[in-house]
Amino acid sequence: MDEEVARYRETMLGEIGSGSAAGGGYTSTLFVDRACALLESAEEFTEFNVCRVSGQTQRGLPVQLDAYSFSAVDGILNLIVSIYSGAQDPEPLLTEEVKRTVSAAYRFLEGSVHESLANSWDESHEAHAVCKEIFSFATSGEMTKACIYLISDRPVSPMLGKMPEMALGTKEIELHLWDIARMARVEASAKGREDIVIDFLSEYGEGIPALPAGLDGAARYDSYMCVMPGGILAGLYDRFGGRILEQNVRAFLGDNRKVNKGIRETLRIEPGMFFAFNNGLTVTVADLITNIHEMGHTEIIEVKGLQIVNGGQTTASLYWARKAGIDLSHVRVQMKLSRLPEDGFEDAVHNIARFANAQNAVSASDLFAGHPYFKRLEGISRQTLAPPGKPGETPSYWYFERTTGSYKVELKRKSGLAAKTWQLLNPKKQILTKTDVARYDTTFEGGPHLVSSGAQKNIAAFGKIVTQAWNADPTDFGMAYYQRLIGRAILTRAVDAAIPAQAWYPGSILRPLTTYTLALMSARMQAENLRPDYDAIWKMQKAPDSFMREAMRIAERLLPLLQEIPEEQVRNRLITEWVKREACWDRVEGSNIQLSAEFSGTLVPETRIVRRREDWRTKAALLWHSGDWKRLNEWNKQAEILTEGEADIVGWAAITSQFHPRGHRLTKLKEAWERAVEHGFV
Repeated sequence: MDEEVARYRETMLGEIGSGSAAGGGYTSTLFVDRACALLESAEEFTEFNVCRVSGQTQRGLPVQLDAYSFSAVDGILNLIVSIYSGAQDPEPLLTEEVKRTVSAAYRFLEGSVHESLANSWDESHEAHAVCKEIFSFATSGEMTKACIYLISDRPVSPMLGKMPEMALGTKEIELHLWDIARMARVEASAKGREDIVIDFLSEYGEGIPALPAGLDGAARYDSYMCVMPGGILAGLYDRFGGRILEQNVRAFLGDNRKVNKGIRETLRIEPGMFFAFNNGLTVTVADLITNIHEMGHTEIIEVKGLQIVNGGQTTASLYWARKAGIDLSHVRVQMKLSRLPEDGFEDAVHNIARFANAQNAVSASDLFAGHPYFKRLEGISRQTLAPPGKPGETPSYWYFERTTGSYKVELKRKSGLAAKTWQLLNPKKQILTKTDVARYDTTFEGGPHLVSSGAQKNIAAFGKIVTQAWNADPTDFGMAYYQRLIGRAILTRAVDAAIPAQAWYPGSILRPLTTYTLALMSARMQAENLRPDYDAIWKMQKAPDSFMREAMRIAERLLPLLQEIPEEQVRNRLITEWVKREACWDRVEGSNIQLSAEFSGTLVPETRIVRRREDWRTKAALLWHSGDWKRLNEWNKQAEILTEGEADIVGWAAITSQFHPRGHRLTKLKEAWERAVEHGFV
């Protein structure tokens, strides 16, 4: 184990230890949760659920499961098992130990499908419901393949032997080994996931015919018009799943696994006409290699970082059509492919997705990832120092990652003392992601079932709410909003950490229990026109003791409402499916669980601002008095967002001693302000 991996492991185990108030065996559960969260962010799977199970088959052979994930969109079942050490100097993973653990996971799968393994546990046990759900998923035709992930805080031995091939009937089972070194590599990468590298020649036996767009030398990108064989496209989706779909496209596709009717008919009756009938794909790559084919045309033989930003339905439809037995050998798909520079890659991908989908049935909320709301949040987070949380600590920033991996990229630009100072000001524990922001706000605004439905669905729902509010008045998302968001982050993370230490906590459903607890508390507070004292939470950077006592009391009383599932509501009565239902939230919100009078006394009145309609002349004058035109003038010198005319008029407003604009000048100021706000000016 090299020095960097050892340092990464030490940091991870330290964070796990400090976050485990429960101690003991729960530390290994926190490792499973942390490792699965890493794999989820690396887009290996989605919506994982921790479920620690060990037992035996009817033949007395061991079975093991630590977490699972069902992916309805591509029909993949993921089973996760762990080997956890926690030792200071861990031994490497050897072949026999890996085989034993993988075999235990395989027997859990096989036993669930063929041997009534569910009967090994009482119906109230989560393992019983998981076995039943696996049986339903595997026998109903929904499952296309299964994957077993082995995660470990130990390094794999360089002498690791070959693993046995596995299958469940005709369904293949893939094995993925994620030791501590592989996790370290992914976390160290700027994008937080393993690069998608496709060698078309060696993997598919042919390159992709391409016509260079002939852009001039001033262009910062290359573009090609390509002809993608349908079989290769379906194979890429089979191999990489949602990882090749840009996140907006993935959110829009959702759980839809149906083949579009028009696509299905074309594939079945006139596959050779697919190229003419279909709109095709828009694709971006980080890098590519081209070759001149023996016939004289250009072909793309290798790409890195492929993302489909338009054409997700076409891709998924071809995948499901091939699974249904339709021959794709004569199918060709037109594809516009652009190689983008590394600098600004993610923003460029979002913009291409936005414009490529402009004439399709993709709503603004589906394209939420590139919304100016996130630019506003990023701007405030970089400008706002939070008070120290403990005596002796220094003020620090909550670092909002508008683009994936921006924290790592910024840290890598520094070295030595500068890097240590930057980390002190931007501690890793205070990173906020888009997923975090959506979780915290949706929870407190009464959508725990949406949060429990997974990151993609929750961000889509959150996007609709924010887009509507932003269109009404972008200035709502200012400093007060930001401090409230940080307060909600502090409260949520504190409850996440405290629940596992409670004697009554059964394990496995931490996030849903936290989310429903906070959503119910928020609903009860709003009913009394009260809220937490976010100003005090901001100043302390800590959840108040009174809040934590009440949250633990509420969580204990609420738990049975999540565990006791109405039979008619969810197939196999699986908790992780039940908490996604609005009926679950209706049941919790309609319960007799109320806030204690003692706790209500610690809250502050909710102040909702009722705006009177304000003309632009008055607002512009207020902005002048508050110095906002000066701030905008300085901001634009760096951002260069305003037009030349707008910049001139803002420059005047920044220095004038008498502010009485009229007519054209007043109109241009309004246009400048709206343009700046749209691009993230705070």
